Amino acid sequence: MHSIWPEETGDEFARRRAAVQQGLQARGAQRLVLTSMESIYYLTGATCEPLERPLFLFVDAGRPDYQLLVPLLERTHLRKAWGVRPEGIHAYREFPAPAGEGWADRILPLLDARFLFEPEPSFEVAGLLARSQGIAADVLGPIRLLKSHWEIARIQRAARYADWTVTKMLEASYFGATVAECFAAAGGLQRKIIREVADFDALATRAIYAPWPAPLSAEPHAVPSVHMRLEHGPHVALALTRVNGYAAECERTFFTAPPSPEDRERFALMQAARELAMGLARPGASCHDIDAGVNRFLAEKGWGPALRLHRVGHGFGLSNHEPPWIAEGSTDVLAAGMVVSVEPGLYQAGVGGYRHSDTFLVTRDGLQRLTSAPESLAELTLCRRSWRHRLRAMIVKRALGVHAGPRRGAQVETLASGRDGASVPG
Repeated sequence: MHSIWPEETGDEFARRRAAVQQGLQARGAQRLVLTSMESIYYLTGATCEPLERPLFLFVDAGRPDYQLLVPLLERTHLRKAWGVRPEGIHAYREFPAPAGEGWADRILPLLDARFLFEPEPSFEVAGLLARSQGIAADVLGPIRLLKSHWEIARIQRAARYADWTVTKMLEASYFGATVAECFAAAGGLQRKIIREVADFDALATRAIYAPWPAPLSAEPHAVPSVHMRLEHGPHVALALTRVNGYAAECERTFFTAPPSPEDRERFALMQAARELAMGLARPGASCHDIDAGVNRFLAEKGWGPALRLHRVGHGFGLSNHEPPWIAEGSTDVLAAGMVVSVEPGLYQAGVGGYRHSDTFLVTRDGLQRLTSAPESLAELTLCRRSWRHRLRAMIVKRALGVHAGPRRGAQVETLASGRDGASVPG
């Protein structure tokens, strides 16, 4: 193997290396030891699945290339890493390894300078690095906060796939649809990415998507069963995408039955909270103050912290959740070049959740939206079932063996059949 990155990306990786080296020099340190795959990917573009076998990347303050310590079976494979010469790749025997030949033995000669290490390695790795006089320090975190034009282009790409996925799930939604039908409608996402992304990397690409039916939508981190139905109340369609290392998200509250007056009021309040947050979010703004302002606004309307559940937003980059944290208690300050979500939500147990989420780039003037799924109540009220919906339901049922669970509520009747555009019962 050799470096998989085309020559034109060299400036991007060189910029990152220079920033880390400047951080080391400012701290008076000679070497940085990185162990997380996100950090290694950020600096070298290399991916692998280490499992129980740790990887170590060594960045020196004055050296033009990196060194790696890897399990023997990864030594040739990781020649694809940018900035690493073949002779700079050191290897240890297969885990757990004979005495004297494991990673804990082979790393010691590489720790001969005053060094720093990232603060979140495993307990075992951190213990050895600390005993070897290493100091935990977050050198990479501040560098990753601000995205280059190269990175922003890749986040925009992930955002387009998040939009596509949410749109497909909304197109498949109708009163009585199962989670499986909506999930299957977006099932072509990976095939689409493989077709369209020439340098597709399966280890740096993943997606989580599904509709959260009411009332489960009041539990944003619950997992909906494929048998659940979309009926009355607020549902939330969610898509988290990571394409070749860079992430984005899009979420939409939608209805498959006419929203009640209470639904309309809460939907409008959620939208107003979003507008407030977007107005407050600009370079120099305190992330604590943005969240506090939204919390005060919603508390005045009767929606205190117990009905909010989570912060206004968070950052994106190599993961779907990273700094800056737009939350009370955060010390982060927004700056142009950061990428964040804006997603204040309302949650009523037994009813459901109301939350839109978009991915935004912080610019000199405020926010630029990178996701663009439908967001109005009219666009997101999806009450009618077409022949395409019925056909998909039949195919999914046969292909996956999915049988829908019982519908909620004694008043719910079977949808009219035999004609397109049948409406839900009132």
